[in-house]
Amino acid sequence: MEIRQLRYFLDIAKTEHLTSSAKQLFVTQSTLSHGLRLLEEELGVALFERVGRGLKLSQAGVVFKDYAARALQELEAGRMALADLASLQAGQLTVGVIPTSLHTLVPSAVAAFNARYPKIQVVLRELLAPEIEALLLSGDLDLGMAFHPAGVAGVDSEPLFEEHMQFVAHADHPLAARGPLKLQQLQDVPLALLSRRFATRRLVEEHLRAAGVQPKVMVEMESVHALIEACRCGPQLACIVPERAAALHGQGLSARVLKPSLMRTASLLWNARTSRSAAAQAFAGLLTESVQRQWRANTNHNA
Repeated sequence: MEIRQLRYFLDIAKTEHLTSSAKQLFVTQSTLSHGLRLLEEELGVALFERVGRGLKLSQAGVVFKDYAARALQELEAGRMALADLASLQAGQLTVGVIPTSLHTLVPSAVAAFNARYPKIQVVLRELLAPEIEALLLSGDLDLGMAFHPAGVAGVDSEPLFEEHMQFVAHADHPLAARGPLKLQQLQDVPLALLSRRFATRRLVEEHLRAAGVQPKVMVEMESVHALIEACRCGPQLACIVPERAAALHGQGLSARVLKPSLMRTASLLWNARTSRSAAAQAFAGLLTESVQRQWRANTNHNA
């Protein structure tokens, strides 16, 4: 069994089409078919079933897919380990990050990592939490930054920090003021929230309903920063967003902590079934340092 055969198999499992995979892998279709046939002969099972002009994983293929993905990830971890012996002088690190953290904590960690390990390519992908977890398990990410606890088995979660969700509105909004805002005051208030694709949206709605408030969602958007700007432009709208995001857009806006408070816990996510590369661990350490610096800065500012 050869590594390239596993790569062929996993790519075909994604595209479900020989021609498409051949183009992506820069090999001829006959080379791809031959490699797949050899793999199936060695395993003694058919990994795909033909469906029209495409291919679909057989029952055996579905079972084998996870093992093949883990095998390639372990090999990549081994390759990175060799690079680690050379003081992280080569390789690539791929990290999946939720949108709000990508714009706040991550940039300083990326800059610090690049300064220390300039020969390692860093690829940052802006993703939703379920996407990060799925790509960690498939071996397409080395590290993730999303929420604690993880939503699926096989993903380890290390809490990184907690943050309040805040009510944010234009300074002329009827609820613009200082101090905590009781959730009951949000009944019938027009809200701009993230779409239901986001875990944060579900967290906010559950918190409001637990307090007996039926959210009046008038605007849905795919970006926290866009939500805040929409509220800045219109005094009739309000949003509920993470405090770190709110702090970036403070001018002309009112930000209030909710009562009872709504917290979310950010965390580092790892594939629990594979080894952690030194590059990923180094980047995780720099992220932790970035969080600690911001915490100290906020503490000194509020003192």
